[in-house]
Amino acid sequence: MFWKKNKEEKKEKKADITPTEFQRVGNEKQPVASSPQVLPKEYGVLKGFYVSEKATGLALFGQYVFKVFDNTTKNEVKKLVEKSFSVKVKGVKIINLPRKSRTIGRHSGFKPGFKKAIVALEKGYAIEQAKV
Repeated sequence: MFWKKNKEEKKEKKADITPTEFQRVGNEKQPVASSPQVLPKEYGVLKGFYVSEKATGLALFGQYVFKVFDNTTKNEVKKLVEKSFSVKVKGVKIINLPRKSRTIGRHSGFKPGFKKAIVALEKGYAIEQAKV
């Protein structure tokens, strides 16, 4: 019977690996956690710069616009921007943008809403934005 040979071969292959080798191999293959709950608090505040015509104009006046996560507060944004960019923040305004309905042909759906923060800096401070 051919299936018995396969079971015996599998048992022999398992016996070839010693427990210490198995632990060493197992440690290398552990998955990296990527969920927001496991990451440090800084990753749960800013998503990145929000680029638009108005946001670019505000940068001339020392105000920068960021996309932020939905549960972010003004104090969290202020602390993180000051820490990350070595600047002094004058004030933070947060805007909740609602979702928008979109129709393509007969199919209707929604673009997701998001939250953005406008950060005003003290005079003499600026944030260098990377050119994409």
